[in-house]
Amino acid sequence: MQSITNLKEHDTVIINGLVFSCIIGLLPEERVKEQRVIVNAELYTCFDRVSESDDIAHTVNYAEVADIIVSESVSCRAETVEFLGNRLIKALKERFAESLHGITLEVLKPDILKNVDSVGIRMTRMFKRDI
Repeated sequence: MQSITNLKEHDTVIINGLVFSCIIGLLPEERVKEQRVIVNAELYTCFDRVSESDDIAHTVNYAEVADIIVSESVSCRAETVEFLGNRLIKALKERFAESLHGITLEVLKPDILKNVDSVGIRMTRMFKRDI
């Protein structure tokens, strides 16, 4: 058996530029006023089953991924993007445990500094699975 961490090929569900508003930040004004957040996500999976069945139940549903990202972000009211990123990865891993091999997630705050497009973090987590 080969571990997913050694696998050279994988399929990816991509969400780019998911924009929404939530409470996030350390500053007093960030704790009371929602601000824009942009999330980009790559979810590593295998398309073998859905490629044959054409059944959404056999893949990672990107609409559901987007809903989870927004609802978790709004409900948690994180102080740091690192905390939010970790919470999102945990929620997505839990929901798609059967088919998810790993995640790369960016959480960006575009309206923080005047001289940059955005600030934020990128996290990658690979989940050990025997396949």
